[in-house]
Amino acid sequence: MKITNVNAIQRTVLLACLGAITVFATGCEKVANSAKNLQSDWVGLDRTVELYSCQTGKLLKVYKGDVRLNPEDQYGVSLLVNGKKLQTNLCYVISEIGIKEEPISAN
Repeated sequence: MKITNVNAIQRTVLLACLGAITVFATGCEKVANSAKNLQSDWVGLDRTVELYSCQTGKLLKVYKGDVRLNPEDQYGVSLLVNGKKLQTNLCYVISEIGIKEEPISAN
């Protein structure tokens, strides 16, 4: 009887491992994004948000600090900047402070 329980446990662990591998293999980008969001929620990430006019491309405003995307809104984008909500339908660029950016080569 104990052997059956051990086999059932081994099968359950094996299926869980296969499920995890499948999730990581098929949704690496989603998993990475989720991990980044969790890191932002728990630790906080220093980011810069640049808001641009979508018609002229002119830089309108820059925000720096702890920036998180608020996934609850359906229209435009909602950001939490240093704990305050920013709702916008402007074009925006979010970059992490401290990440080295390299120019794209035209080869």
